[in-house]
Amino acid sequence: MESEPEQFLLDTIALCPPLVERMRGAKLVSPVTATGNYSYSSQRSVGANYILLGDAFAFIDPVFSSGVFLAMHSAFVGAETVVTCLDHPERAPRAMKAYDASVHRGTASFTWFIHRATSPVMQHLFLYPSNRFKMQSALLSILAGDIFRGTRMGLGLVAFKTVYYLFSLFNLKTALNAWRRRKQLISDPDAARAA
Repeated sequence: MESEPEQFLLDTIALCPPLVERMRGAKLVSPVTATGNYSYSSQRSVGANYILLGDAFAFIDPVFSSGVFLAMHSAFVGAETVVTCLDHPERAPRAMKAYDASVHRGTASFTWFIHRATSPVMQHLFLYPSNRFKMQSALLSILAGDIFRGTRMGLGLVAFKTVYYLFSLFNLKTALNAWRRRKQLISDPDAARAA
């Protein structure tokens, strides 16, 4: 008997006749699996004689296509950090700490939104945007990758998150169900699908 992910894979392949022809006679070599979240992040991006760049440090679910941007940013800042460490060893601890803070800030800026992107409250806020308190400007700025230049979006971002949490409080049952489902998908995607 075929599993649900296997049937989905086979049905999807069947949608493309040239692919069906190329795969005629192909056999699965392992069970087909699926996951709801394949993001990861290292706790530390630096250490004795190493620095983690790009996906070596973190990979974020590509909901907002932030991966290449974050990888390039970590490469530029990482290169500067390595130069500082080599040319001025006395500044190495401070440079490594600054690099670590920068890459953590970058991933955190996107993951807050990604972890809530499918919640009913976030969907409502995206469908009915408001630039009151510069919320829309701050959101667009972050989604465009403007998170490292020191752009003044703090008030707008705080306002957006405050509205998100207030809407969640007023729709507590829906918000809690979405939160539980997200946690379940992160910890055990197969169990979440079976529920």
